[in-house]
Amino acid sequence: MSDDLITRCSVDSADEARRRAAASYDPARVADLPVSQWRPGPHPVYTTPVVVAAPQAPIPPRNSPFAVVGVLGLVLGLVLAVAMVGRGVSPVVGVAVPASPGPADPVPGLPPGDPEPVPVIELGTNPLLAEGRALPAVACDLPGIGSGDAELRSFYAAALRCLDDAWEPVLAAAGEPFAEAGLEVTAEAPSECGDPPDEAEATAFYCGWDEVIYMPQERLLATVGLNRSAHLAVLAHEYGHHVQLLSGIMYALGEELTGVEEGAPAELELTRRTELQANCFAGLFLAAAAGRGSISEGQAQVAVEDFANSADSDTHGTLANQIAWARAGFAAEGTADCNTFDVPAHAVR
Repeated sequence: MSDDLITRCSVDSADEARRRAAASYDPARVADLPVSQWRPGPHPVYTTPVVVAAPQAPIPPRNSPFAVVGVLGLVLGLVLAVAMVGRGVSPVVGVAVPASPGPADPVPGLPPGDPEPVPVIELGTNPLLAEGRALPAVACDLPGIGSGDAELRSFYAAALRCLDDAWEPVLAAAGEPFAEAGLEVTAEAPSECGDPPDEAEATAFYCGWDEVIYMPQERLLATVGLNRSAHLAVLAHEYGHHVQLLSGIMYALGEELTGVEEGAPAELELTRRTELQANCFAGLFLAAAAGRGSISEGQAQVAVEDFANSADSDTHGTLANQIAWARAGFAAEGTADCNTFDVPAHAVR
């Protein structure tokens, strides 16, 4: 993406967001986007992303009996894609070293010579980021949002279906696999990544080990109330990490981080490139859904501006860059404009 697009289109902590919300929550106001699970923290699972094994076989459909092979780890843990509530497959655990993808075994039911696609282990040159790849316009059919467990699940599940509709064709055009994104809203639901991060570290997070996006009900309501645009922004950002995994970007990131000291400038820069790309991917989706179905143009723009309620972060970038990349995605012609791995360092500070 060009520097002038960043210029043109140039997360408070969860604690601060909750403090402001408790003091006086204004539903018209843009809410804070909570950090993802990749923010360094005391639990070893919730630290810097490191891939420990690349895929050895094609990623199967969500309800397939075939295990998904390949892992994206967070130090001692591994991360794999997301899964819908009630749908899951068990990940095959890899070892703590990067590996190149091996030959894929044929999947029963597929025509001979037509193997399932596998992630492409590349960053800036990933086929997903090629010129001409654009999300189709989607009309999201979203129910009203409410504070109850069932109401939140229903809202998020409908939004995830819309995110699936937007991203599946792009991944297919890039020759890369697709699997449905998943959801959990229970505050202390166990995950394959270990204990959930503390509320001060993350309000929502993404664990690839069990292929689930975690949107803890109590945390989200305390942070953003019932501001549906803010909920969409959070979900679209976390789904962006799912897309990064499916495409192979996360595997390539792990290879790049092999041997890099934890907390080193190189590690932090790669983490920022990853997080800022998720912001941009969120903007792409919001643009694809804006003015159609249940998401008005104004609501989509408010969701984009949700990324502006932030603070400078070593792992997520400066406030200016966080909002710049969300706006860049919203104004973009395609995924190539979200190539955070092919821009100068100042664009991802």
